[in-house]
Amino acid sequence: MKPYFRIGLLAVLIAVVAAVLPRIVDTREQVREIRLVAKNMTYYADGAADANPPIRLVPGEQVRITFRNDDRGMSHDFGIPAFGVGTGVVEFGTEKSVTFTVPGNASPTTYICTPHSAMMSGRIIFAK
Repeated sequence: MKPYFRIGLLAVLIAVVAAVLPRIVDTREQVREIRLVAKNMTYYADGAADANPPIRLVPGEQVRITFRNDDRGMSHDFGIPAFGVGTGVVEFGTEKSVTFTVPGNASPTTYICTPHSAMMSGRIIFAK
């Protein structure tokens, strides 16, 4: 091969890589953060007033739920039994996170605080 042809081929290859690389980097899976707080034996979305709010998820998305316990004198947890995910026990003044991929074939279900499920539970619903 002639040197000019090699240089031209290399230049085209570099241009293709430069054009495609940002798209590859942008398609990395993003983790959506959801923050929940326990207060007065109830879950709240961080900064919102609705008790035990529904959580909207998209099948296949990566989600990190961070749960903080602001319920003095109480231990709580956060779990989605149908997905097999949970934070484990969270003591007052601390927080724990759980990261998971939403199942692609999931149907509406619930999230709960295992020891207080009668008062601390909400719906998981799915957006399309």
